[in-house]
Amino acid sequence: MNNLRRVAVIDCGTNTFNLRIVDVGSAAGWIPVFGQRVPVKLGQGGVAKGIITADRMARGLDALASMKEAIRNYRVEEVHVMATSAMRGAKNGQDFVAQTKELTGFDIQVISGQHEARLIQEGIALNFPEGVQETCLTMDIGGGSVEFIVWNAEGIQWAQSFDTGVARLHMLMNLGDPIGAEGVAKMQPYFDDVMAPLSAAMDALKPRHLVGASGSFDTIADLMGTRTRRERPDHAQTPEAHPVTDAVPLEAWSDVFTQLTTQDAHHRAAMPGMDPARVDLMPYSAALIQWVLGHGCIQKMCRAPYALREGVLSRIERGLPLLPSLG
Repeated sequence: MNNLRRVAVIDCGTNTFNLRIVDVGSAAGWIPVFGQRVPVKLGQGGVAKGIITADRMARGLDALASMKEAIRNYRVEEVHVMATSAMRGAKNGQDFVAQTKELTGFDIQVISGQHEARLIQEGIALNFPEGVQETCLTMDIGGGSVEFIVWNAEGIQWAQSFDTGVARLHMLMNLGDPIGAEGVAKMQPYFDDVMAPLSAAMDALKPRHLVGASGSFDTIADLMGTRTRRERPDHAQTPEAHPVTDAVPLEAWSDVFTQLTTQDAHHRAAMPGMDPARVDLMPYSAALIQWVLGHGCIQKMCRAPYALREGVLSRIERGLPLLPSLG
């Protein structure tokens, strides 16, 4: 265990800031140390306008200050802070970066959508220890953007990020609650236009397996009762194998989709398994997933526990540059 080093990764997303601290260096796997998830909603009120509003900036800085305290308490040796869609698209994103540096000492790395997609996929790959036999489509639904990666046993075949995240859709579309069939229909031409490259990639590569990267897919698996949760005492100091995926049965999807898009926020909040922080935006996640399924090639769906921060940790553990090549 002398070769272990304690690493923290913070993913500053458009909706949620996620901290994960692990010990890396054991051949048997990572040793989980601490995790923290704060629903900052950095993009609320501004993501469609390309700004971070003053109240969201204050909320984000508070979250990072809290995470800095956890990092100090756990004696972390190495910290990496990544920011995605809301930060890279905001005119005042660099103001947030500068204030974060002054308050916490953290250097935020604002990454491109292409780098984000590849880091997500490096995390997802850990949830498939035996590899895959078919072509898969990874989908990571964020607040500002959605990342898609088509991949198979030979590696990544195609990847792209689109500015169709759920917080952005919520602001752009100005739909009622519930959004209803009319709201879903209103979004279809927008998806067809903005995500035309994805449609072309799916037509050409014909992925059969939709792999949802944590986030909204965590909630969907909870709603269906298929999400696996590990019980681990806080004092455990043993390596842990990477978790595998959870099935999201397509035969149950239609009912969940209908509930998410035809019930108002009060009734969605009462759905068993609903994450309170996702009540407002889950109808938009449902509409995005339904649009992807509408291409007709997907035959099964699952939820993967990992995403961007685990991709970063994987590269750190392997001694690779933090950002993968875009070649």
